Amino acid sequence: MTRIRASCPICGEVDLRHDDVMLHVVRAPDGLISDLSEYRFQCPSCADEVTKPADERIAQLLTTGGVAVAETLPELPPHPEFPSAGPPLTPDDLLDLHLLLAQPDWFTEMLRDTPV
Repeated sequence: MTRIRASCPICGEVDLRHDDVMLHVVRAPDGLISDLSEYRFQCPSCADEVTKPADERIAQLLTTGGVAVAETLPELPPHPEFPSAGPPLTPDDLLDLHLLLAQPDWFTEMLRDTPV
């Protein structure tokens, strides 16, 4: 069985089993492990809950040792087919868009009307 050595702020170094530790990985938008990632365990000596930061190297070591991983994916922008806000498209909006697209300078007009 793999032994995991960690440090408790009260007791110092302690030995843990893989099922004593939980790794929580938070992914950054680029897919790498962010600074919000952490691992936690209950100290076998004093029973305190200990939370420590987990960088890429620590996460790799813990997962290699069989530690369970809870992963949070990055917040993604809303999909264009499911906009997060705004009123629904009405028949009048559709007609206005149709008339706008019939003009030769429709793209310039749309840029002018778009809020920054």
